[in-house]
Amino acid sequence: MQAPLGRPRLRSVVLSGGRLGVDRWTEENNAIIVRWKQYERELQPMQDVWKRCYSESFKLLRKIQGIPAASERLKLEMTVSYNTFLFSLSLTHPSEIEKNLTCTLLRVLEAAGSQVLSSDPFKLWQVGLQTFGTSVYAPYLHKLLLIQWMLWLMEGQLERILTLLAQTNHKGELLAPVNLQTEIRNLALSMEEDSLLMVARAARDLKDLLHICTVIAHGVEQMNKEKYSEALEAFQEAKDLPSPRRLMAQIHTLTGQSLSKLDQPHCALHFYRKALEVDVSCHSALYQSALVFRKLCNPKAEIEALRLLYSAVQQQSDKCPSSASLVSPDLLLGGEQMTFINRVPSPSLILYTLAHACVLNGCFSDGVEYYLDLLASFQSDSKDLVPTGVGTSFPRIPVVYLEAGFALLKAQKYREVLVICEEVITSTVDFIPDRLLLDLHMENQQTGGPTAVSPDSNAVLENVDFVSWAGAAHLLQAQTYWKLKDTKEAITNFTRAINQLVKVFITQKVKPTDWKQRNLGNTEEMVNRMLTLEAAKGQSLAGRGLCFLEKGQLKEALRDLHLSLQIFPGCRNTEMWLTEVLWRLDRREEASVHWRESYNSTDTTKSKNLPLYLQAWQDDSAFDFCGLKKKIEEHVQAGNVIT
Repeated sequence: MQAPLGRPRLRSVVLSGGRLGVDRWTEENNAIIVRWKQYERELQPMQDVWKRCYSESFKLLRKIQGIPAASERLKLEMTVSYNTFLFSLSLTHPSEIEKNLTCTLLRVLEAAGSQVLSSDPFKLWQVGLQTFGTSVYAPYLHKLLLIQWMLWLMEGQLERILTLLAQTNHKGELLAPVNLQTEIRNLALSMEEDSLLMVARAARDLKDLLHICTVIAHGVEQMNKEKYSEALEAFQEAKDLPSPRRLMAQIHTLTGQSLSKLDQPHCALHFYRKALEVDVSCHSALYQSALVFRKLCNPKAEIEALRLLYSAVQQQSDKCPSSASLVSPDLLLGGEQMTFINRVPSPSLILYTLAHACVLNGCFSDGVEYYLDLLASFQSDSKDLVPTGVGTSFPRIPVVYLEAGFALLKAQKYREVLVICEEVITSTVDFIPDRLLLDLHMENQQTGGPTAVSPDSNAVLENVDFVSWAGAAHLLQAQTYWKLKDTKEAITNFTRAINQLVKVFITQKVKPTDWKQRNLGNTEEMVNRMLTLEAAKGQSLAGRGLCFLEKGQLKEALRDLHLSLQIFPGCRNTEMWLTEVLWRLDRREEASVHWRESYNSTDTTKSKNLPLYLQAWQDDSAFDFCGLKKKIEEHVQAGNVIT
């Protein structure tokens, strides 16, 4: 909104500024508001209405402020200013509205004979509140005070609101405020409406909305400071205030979030249910419920909540956005706060989370369908398979493809696995280095042969990812051929996986704890990547060893299974396969000892820390060890008899 202009055509406007002018301008104001109210009732396209009403109201305000301020026009000028500011909310930056509000206050004080040399808002309001006090002009001034409150709320300036309300409660005196909620409760504004001067929004309604939104904003601020008890107190006060259904649902959701942070998940679920009872379209309540169910280790309920959430988000995206009100909670609470309140993942991320949860909890058929829908959305949205930018919590696209391949493998859709994994292989081939040496004792220095680099580099992390993805794709293809009883192709693809994965080489083998001590950059990221690489190498060697065992190539099987356990120790099935190889090589005593050690041990692999596509391969490829157990027990008993 532009600043009020000067005094054009002074003679004509002065002539129109008397009683006749006031009446005519009053009629213009009321006509604008009548049209606005009609638009509100008929729910016509609100953006066009706002522009039209704002334009007409702004033109009227220019005429009024084109002549010197006078006491007989104060009520009219403050009312038209109030309406114009309301209409401008979605069209003008708050700072511009505040600038014009300051201009209006200066004119009002000038008409009352109060000269204020400062444009500081607190000084202006101090003089204004003291000047008009409980006079007939107080209700009109208080409407403008609501505009000031609203502008600062939109910008999240709660401290300034606290000072302003405390100043109002103490008749303009700048005394130390108590706290925001107390000052709002004690606020006594004159909310009488003038039947001769219509307004776009009743002052009492606006005050009530500002009250509840300010309390919510205070609660969100406390949550961001991790003061969850204080936040809960604010939300509990907010739910006792009158509010629209949608806002009440958001208050219940925020209450649940606070309780969840205070380790009261079941109480949190109670409030999420209340939110959905109030407003079935409260997506954030569904999302937060899914998070709580995951925390409570209730996968069935988590999956159902995610299904409902995805369906609701899809239905909402198919609908046309509804018209907004003149002053909405979304507008008052600002972008960042509303993002916090309504935070729900994108439809793609919800679908991914749903697919991942299904596969992780054994619902493979459903998981496959969701993954395929997700991959189809990538194609329709023309997303690159290997994005180079840093993503949010959504996984990298090759990871989604690999997880989809894993889900298809578990669902026994073998041909589809081969196709999906080939997509990953062909799209990463141009990004894979010939060899990557990671040296913990070097700082990006060059050595003879391949480049040896410090692992403290995002580019290095990226290269490690490409190697890992390609290796995992070959590994899944190998496992698929194993399931298809094509041992030759399985060995070929296990070998391809190994050849890819060994391209990353650490010049000095260290434990993750040593890595953390020596490398201060990207520590957790690199440790996780190294764990993934080692697991993929270990599984590839174990898989090839199992194929060799199947073909009767025992020496090759022994070599690969030994290497697998050296690289990624603790896999019980690999230890059992090694025992089988030793037995078939007539190394009976060694097999018996190894059997006892592995049979009594537990699987110590860190599968929970591994990507989904590297989990549970051993379970799929396990075979019945009962025969081996029987042979070894007989061997041990025979040895005892001889002894």
